[in-house]
Amino acid sequence: MNDEKYFAKCAQAFNMLFPSECSERAYLKDANFKYKALTNKILYMLGAGSVDEVTNKNIAEVAERNILCENGVHLIKTIMQQDVQIKQQKKSKLYLQTMILKGKIKIWVQAKTPIINPETNNFVGIRGHITKLCWPHVAKILLKMHGATGLLINHKNNNVDPLKEYPLNDKQHMVLFLCLHNYSYSEISLLLDESGYKINAARVNEYLEQLKLIFHVRSKNELTEKAIGLNLHTFLPDGLFNKTSSIEITNDDLAKIYCLE
Repeated sequence: MNDEKYFAKCAQAFNMLFPSECSERAYLKDANFKYKALTNKILYMLGAGSVDEVTNKNIAEVAERNILCENGVHLIKTIMQQDVQIKQQKKSKLYLQTMILKGKIKIWVQAKTPIINPETNNFVGIRGHITKLCWPHVAKILLKMHGATGLLINHKNNNVDPLKEYPLNDKQHMVLFLCLHNYSYSEISLLLDESGYKINAARVNEYLEQLKLIFHVRSKNELTEKAIGLNLHTFLPDGLFNKTSSIEITNDDLAKIYCLE
């Protein structure tokens, strides 16, 4: 089977697995990185109103006329370079991608798989699949494993978004999130500095005092207990992800993101 016919077969299979109205974020590109098939979720991400606006165009051509422009030329070039790398190496890769979607930072994990014609060994396209970054609720999983019925019942979260009940500014949210994940004051200061926020260790302590007042608690331990009970350790602060980027994730990185065997 020649490359053209093999890719056509792959496109047919893709459309069966991922009909346009499905809930998955998936797409198919040809050997020239032109979109040939995609779901409605990808259309939304690309800022396109119809399939015709995207089909037979690469991501740079799509970005010229829609909201992808707000993510900057650098991100588009990086994504295109990654496609070229997939073609050259003929290996599947994972990428952690942060992008602006209608004014808000979104965090995705993107899997790219090269499509290789087994008869010619030629690269004929890329199949992409995008999912949200999964941040597991480890404490609840452990409690469930041991037959517990709930987590910190006195502060159990009954709301989808506890930040509506306890509104935090960007810096308060970042400090709380990092504190809940056991970073020291100096480590929090360093991480925030890397994100563009000049906050020394003493200032971190001041933010923790503010957080105690907001959550009506007297100690750091009470703050931690209440915040975890409200699931706030699973709410990623937008302020930490304030740079659009797409970076390759290695197997070592995967172990830090997912719970693997």
